[in-house]
Amino acid sequence: MLRRRIADLTDQYISDTETLLNKFLDRKVQLLYMKGDIKSGIVDVKLGDADVNYSPAMIKKLPLFFRVIGLSIPMNRIKSLMLSNVGIIFFDEFIANIRGGEKYLDIEAFRIKEIYTTYNREATKPIKIYCCGNPYSVYNPLFSDLGVDTRKVHPGAFLVGDNYVIDCFRIPEALKEKILAANPLYQFDNAYAKYAFDGNAISDSNIRICKVNPKGFKLRFVFKVDKEYVSVHSGAPFDYEGEKLSFWICKHNEDWLDKVSKNRKIYCFNFADLMQHAVIANRDKDLIQSFLSFKSAVQRREAAYNCVDAEYITEDIYQFI
Repeated sequence: MLRRRIADLTDQYISDTETLLNKFLDRKVQLLYMKGDIKSGIVDVKLGDADVNYSPAMIKKLPLFFRVIGLSIPMNRIKSLMLSNVGIIFFDEFIANIRGGEKYLDIEAFRIKEIYTTYNREATKPIKIYCCGNPYSVYNPLFSDLGVDTRKVHPGAFLVGDNYVIDCFRIPEALKEKILAANPLYQFDNAYAKYAFDGNAISDSNIRICKVNPKGFKLRFVFKVDKEYVSVHSGAPFDYEGEKLSFWICKHNEDWLDKVSKNRKIYCFNFADLMQHAVIANRDKDLIQSFLSFKSAVQRREAAYNCVDAEYITEDIYQFI
């Protein structure tokens, strides 16, 4: 079981997991572990009978049920892990509520792949990873790493790729009616109801989307962030769906570079992203001046995006320009 941060591994989290399990079991169980392990970010949880008082020595002899790992632990600790016959990897709450102040980890998708590779070596058959979370946004590190076209991710969608399946679950009407009967407050918040019941990505609701390059808009420059490229296009301002539009920002994958002129300058923000035809953007006065109109358009909501991902990447870029 994966959690994003060590702070997410608490006595209460494991206790609540035990309570949830026992709702569905005829024979009640208790989850046992060594209390000191929580601070390390790796906790081996054992399975015991609910009505037995176990000593620490007895706990060590019990069968392992699952291991909980905080993804924020050092990478060398992740690589030193070993466990045979892992059945599945489960990532709980894999979508962060960015608008609520939560943050993804640096190279989060890479960390997950390191854990998968480590455990898959000892598995008798390929391990599957199940990632579950509330639909705060369709933009997240896993979707980006897998190359998911987030424009196809919407309530009720079922997407199948070469190495992923995405099920955008929608609450059945019968369950919705039961929840409303128990908590009528949902009836008075339409925006929250659309998120909670219909599966709409609540954090993405105000992003301006324009799926195709507006007529007459020309490519100005390109930003590179990790494996992704964001092209910035501008043209004569015009009214688009009731709002002024002067810039269009488009997200691309790596193969897009082969389709544009090699004379285009690519800006990145750290040495890990530096590549041929790329420069690291800095606080140089002339460089900042070339970005001013773009930054102003973003500030004034005069920019639109080909997809939700492009807007979130632009948010990350904004602080550097």
